[in-house]
Amino acid sequence: VGKQPIRETNIYMYLYFVFFIIFGSFFTLNLFIGVIIDNFNEQKKKAGGSLEMFMTE
Repeated sequence: VGKQPIRETNIYMYLYFVFFIIFGSFFTLNLFIGVIIDNFNEQKKKAGGSLEMFMTE
């Protein structure tokens, strides 16, 4: 009774959360870029392989 947990004693806790945040960020970014590239390639196939529709005048 009257004892509290000791805070900030486990360094592995920090390493776990830093790794989790970095890995999660790269995973989310990779999914987002993958969807963009996939849609770009799909539109390219619909245009017959031509890149003219993506060029500005």
